[in-house]
Amino acid sequence: MQPTDLMKEGELFFRQWLRSPKSMGSVLPSSRVLAKAIAAEIAWQPGQYVVELGGGTGAITQGLIDHGIPRDRIVVIELDGSLYSYLKERLTGCTVIQGDATRLDEILARHKVGEISTVLSGLPMVGMPEAFQRAIVEQSFKVMKPGSFMLQYSYSPIAPVPAAKFGITAKIARYVLWNFPPAAVWRYTKKPG
Repeated sequence: MQPTDLMKEGELFFRQWLRSPKSMGSVLPSSRVLAKAIAAEIAWQPGQYVVELGGGTGAITQGLIDHGIPRDRIVVIELDGSLYSYLKERLTGCTVIQGDATRLDEILARHKVGEISTVLSGLPMVGMPEAFQRAIVEQSFKVMKPGSFMLQYSYSPIAPVPAAKFGITAKIARYVLWNFPPAAVWRYTKKPG
């Protein structure tokens, strides 16, 4: 990414944060270090898709691409119109969809997205209503193949999703100090039964 592209990305991100801080989760885009750490946790095999909820400015998506996941196997869901337009231009070859992640099953069926290995969420879950958190978790596990997991990154030191309430288990997969602010990557799996 060129310095002018980084400035454009930072400016867009900051404008969106000023407009709606709760929907952004951070005042700065995620770092390359965080993107690399998240990409290393993705479970992906040829023929499968990775779904990213809340693509922001594409920093994490770029980490997936750099890690070797083909663009045509990455689906990015972004609700905000300005960010969606930016991502559509930046992430050529990826499937970028403007939509509500609480309706993930409908969106992916409409776009005929096949087997999903991992759902990755950058949505700011901490402080969101429990009904929103539950919808994201339920939709994520509904669209993935059995045995898959959901990744959620967060800038909070506490688990961003109350796992026990939703019948899932939570484990910190990685902690990334070299991000501002430092971030945790959480892995959520469905409890057997």
